[in-house]
Amino acid sequence: MLNSSYELFPFMKKTISIGIIVAAVAVGIGLASPLFYERQIDEPLPVALNKIEEGLTLEKFNNMEDSAQESLVQKMPEKIKAMIMEEMAQTESQVSDEMGDDSVSILKTGQFEGLVGHKAMGTAKTIMVGDTTYLRFENFEVTNGPDLRVYLTPGGDVKQGIHLEKLKGSKGDQNYLLEGIDTDTYDTVVIYCQPFGVYFGQAMLS
Repeated sequence: MLNSSYELFPFMKKTISIGIIVAAVAVGIGLASPLFYERQIDEPLPVALNKIEEGLTLEKFNNMEDSAQESLVQKMPEKIKAMIMEEMAQTESQVSDEMGDDSVSILKTGQFEGLVGHKAMGTAKTIMVGDTTYLRFENFEVTNGPDLRVYLTPGGDVKQGIHLEKLKGSKGDQNYLLEGIDTDTYDTVVIYCQPFGVYFGQAMLS
């Protein structure tokens, strides 16, 4: 009988060892399960916007009053901001404002350049038509973005600049009325993403 016990002991040790290994593997699998990881969820933009505010769409966000827009942006995760920027960059809004050649005097011109990783190209001009002065973009194109605005600034500083109006389109010729603005002081056109405070492009006029 003694010999039989000794013969069983190695087998028992082997069985216990295998049991411990199996248990350890099971625990490892459990720890590696999704419950123990931060889960990445890629919601489409409309769903994400609706969670921030019920019924919110990209179009509504673009057309909001500045104060309401700022309030939303303050509670908006960076990922949602990036999604909005990416979505807008894939779209294009085209416009074509005609300007007759009669009685048009070109006062200053400048070439657009992109800023902060965005594309911008074309010509900015200040022109006089009769007694009225306009800022005109020709062969213009810029990376689209949420609620882009046109500013006339001293040296490119929006905080010191004059807000003209919303950008009419991300592509095409367009006119903006200038009334009582000293273009010697305000010498740089800036395309600016109002809600996120991002510079998209500029043109220095001379």
